[in-house]
Amino acid sequence: MNQSARNFQFWDGRMETLEEQAAGPIENPVEMDMPLSFAVEKLNKHSQYRKFFIKIFGHPADKKSVTDAIAAFERTLETSDTPFDNYTSGKDTTQFSASAKRGQQIFNVKGKCFDCHFGPDFTNDFFRNIGLFNGKDLNDSGRFEVTRNPEDIGRFKPPGLRNIAMTAPYMHNGMHKTLREVIDYYNEPDKFISNSVNRDTLLAKPLGLTEQEKKDLEAFLNSLTDARFIKK
Repeated sequence: MNQSARNFQFWDGRMETLEEQAAGPIENPVEMDMPLSFAVEKLNKHSQYRKFFIKIFGHPADKKSVTDAIAAFERTLETSDTPFDNYTSGKDTTQFSASAKRGQQIFNVKGKCFDCHFGPDFTNDFFRNIGLFNGKDLNDSGRFEVTRNPEDIGRFKPPGLRNIAMTAPYMHNGMHKTLREVIDYYNEPDKFISNSVNRDTLLAKPLGLTEQEKKDLEAFLNSLTDARFIKK
């Protein structure tokens, strides 16, 4: 996934660049909970890292070089050795199963997934409300916190789908533990949340997927997993 090509970072798009994004998890109290200045201090006390920073940046680590280094690493995280990619490129047509092929068609048409997840990374920089805000138990207002536009209440950035089978739990709040739960949600969102605020019209009606279509859609999503993550 080419995150450097994205215009917005984080679910709510509050940062615009990878460098800005990189500092967030370090200082976030529910993640590393560490002042960036302390991270810089620790790196400079480590003899090997101190040498790395002096060699690459010409000086010991500072806040900017730390976030620059993390962002540079993140830009290397490309994954394209998947059954889907190998099939579409003609490199290997045997990995992409008949079920995954049917799932791709469901993804593009009946499931309406393609409306939000398209392009090489299966994502875009448009914010959508998939019904995960009701102002009660689901009270993360998403993009609204950045724009203060009432139309953005409950809108979040659609994530990329490459290696999606490896990145549970799902949704911005981790409410779904498996891909099948996600598919079931999109198929009939009202069975999960009936009092959503500002939900996108794409989810106005149940998709009406059959059991086989759900399995095929999951097979397609699994085909987006890079070979390096598949146990032999």
